[in-house]
Amino acid sequence: MDNHLELAIKDAITANDLKRVDQESQHPLLAQELDLDSLENPPRATTHTYRLYSKGLVSEELIKDDTMLVVGLGLSLCDSHDNTKQEINKALRNQKLAAHPEAAELAAIIHGLKWALELGIERIQFFCDDSNILAYVTRKAAPNESIVAKLLEHVSLLQTRFTSCQALATVSRDDIVSVIKLAKDAIASQTRWCEGDTEYESCPVCYAYVSPNDKFEVQGCFHRICVTCMRKPFSSEQILRGNTAICPYPDCENDLVPEDCRAFADADAITLMIQRKKEKAIPVKDRVYCPNPSCSFLMSDLDLIRHISKNPRHSEEARKCMECGLSFCKKCHVPWHYKKTCDEFKKSESYLKSDAAILESFVKTQGWKKCSQCQSIVQHGGGCQQMTCRHCKHEFCYTCGAPCKKKKLTCKCSRSGK
Repeated sequence: MDNHLELAIKDAITANDLKRVDQESQHPLLAQELDLDSLENPPRATTHTYRLYSKGLVSEELIKDDTMLVVGLGLSLCDSHDNTKQEINKALRNQKLAAHPEAAELAAIIHGLKWALELGIERIQFFCDDSNILAYVTRKAAPNESIVAKLLEHVSLLQTRFTSCQALATVSRDDIVSVIKLAKDAIASQTRWCEGDTEYESCPVCYAYVSPNDKFEVQGCFHRICVTCMRKPFSSEQILRGNTAICPYPDCENDLVPEDCRAFADADAITLMIQRKKEKAIPVKDRVYCPNPSCSFLMSDLDLIRHISKNPRHSEEARKCMECGLSFCKKCHVPWHYKKTCDEFKKSESYLKSDAAILESFVKTQGWKKCSQCQSIVQHGGGCQQMTCRHCKHEFCYTCGAPCKKKKLTCKCSRSGK
């Protein structure tokens, strides 16, 4: 084995702890079970079966003006009921190891098993969220990379030192969220540097040097972005486009939690983004807005149908706002027209004076159209007649309203509108 590979493997199994989160105050029996107070003394054996969750992440990070691959490990030790007992994370900076994500995963398992042995644990289950890693440790597949194969030997050797050691697949991503966070924290710890007494990190979006205190960690993906860049998804331009807020890290599509962003985003923008997120969760065909101008509450038509189904006298188009209580017609988008059908009501003076009729007349005089799928008003800015609704993404011909199929017009209208 070459010297570089030997050093990489040595680094993978001897990294120092960055963080240890003891849970003794919550679990008073832990110190007795694991003898955490003095690891210099021989640990007491325990026959309780523990669970080990681990994550090894490789990330390309901008450290000042240089781009480097760094590795972070996150480990969580739980009892058989998945109550967390201890958590630690570890940082590795080795380019040979960082070039192999599978090696990072195995390094995390190695550290976790060694840690469990130090604590006197005899029976353990360790969980893998990577199907390849699980296949390697259960001997159902063999790795191609020599560094992965060598680390796998270390895992196998550690397994023999337990009375029982079982490798299992994680059930869901929720099982490893905490260790992903720990691994990300380990990575972040390697991206900081000091100039004088001031500590800095690079923002991966704008590349500015900022204080770690001026960064925001996005929930879910754990990307650390400067506050200035975090404000951009909440800009008026993004809101007017109907976009939802996503993490600004390049190629990341993780949704932001608007409520978590109140420290740096405008309150009105937060409210609108919450509305956008709610809209996104409701299929376009099921979206219904209350016609009361002071309400405009967004609802799912499926919920509304259940809401009024107890009253058989209501028409199929009758709805009741779940926010303000207004009974209205879904089709006419006006307060409910008792004793009249929709066609009869649209010929009445009441309808002609309604806001819905005035808007309908204005849309026609301006030459605008309504999307046939979500009824949003679409204004043509010139050019091609093939339009895409910005709200529901429905594609149609602006001239006649015919829907498009496979990105092509289905009607005989000219694309130029002539």
